[in-house]
Amino acid sequence: MNIDQWYFTKDDLLETPTIIHGRTYEDEQLDRVKGCHFLLAVGARLNLPQLVVVTASTFFHRFYMRQSMTNYHVYDIASTCLFIATKVEECTRRFKDIVLACAQKASKNDNLQLKEDSKEFLRWKESLLHNEILVLDTLCFDLSVEHPHTSLMRFESQISVSDASIRRAWMLLYQSLGAPLCVLYRPSTIAAAALLLATNLSSKDRLNENWYDSLTDIDVVQAHELAAEMLEYFMDHYLVKSSTSQVNSPYPSQQTHHAH
Repeated sequence: MNIDQWYFTKDDLLETPTIIHGRTYEDEQLDRVKGCHFLLAVGARLNLPQLVVVTASTFFHRFYMRQSMTNYHVYDIASTCLFIATKVEECTRRFKDIVLACAQKASKNDNLQLKEDSKEFLRWKESLLHNEILVLDTLCFDLSVEHPHTSLMRFESQISVSDASIRRAWMLLYQSLGAPLCVLYRPSTIAAAALLLATNLSSKDRLNENWYDSLTDIDVVQAHELAAEMLEYFMDHYLVKSSTSQVNSPYPSQQTHHAH
């Protein structure tokens, strides 16, 4: 598969199918965030590892570079991408548990219980099964995903940086999943930007002036630009609107299944 087919320019983001169908850029970005937060919440409910959630969010952003939100609701596609990601990453859950988690998070009721022959259960079941084919076809069955987290772990062994900054960068990567960074930048650039931002947010930890010298695949200018974008995204979605919701947690696999 040609991995370059999944990288786009910022101008491309202004001409997505959703925008061509009459939505604004701002509306689409908000719905990308909404869809990813739904995906994260369902992933937390199912106690899925972070790897699965990151893979699913990548599928989600790629899908909407080729399909329109006016045709396919973000909750339906987000849940389907998560369903596919559990298979790709070999971390499956019982199908009925996935259906129930989707219904619970969509209704914002973690205590919701559904019988398998109920109208709502069948709607989610049919949505997942129908959209699975749609998503796979849209993605050209190209399900390989390289994660920024892998690059971040590699950086840890290549440059001098504290464990605290690595953890902070990991959290920033996770909290930025709602933004379509994965279709704009290479994983190593995203990881470098997160690490750069993490160390700048620290009062003690700073990268050396030539920190990038030992990294062979980093566009330093791009990393600095992206770090600024990530900071703006973080401030817009996490600092301005304080929330204790589980979708803000960098570690969904550690969430409990209690109602919020």
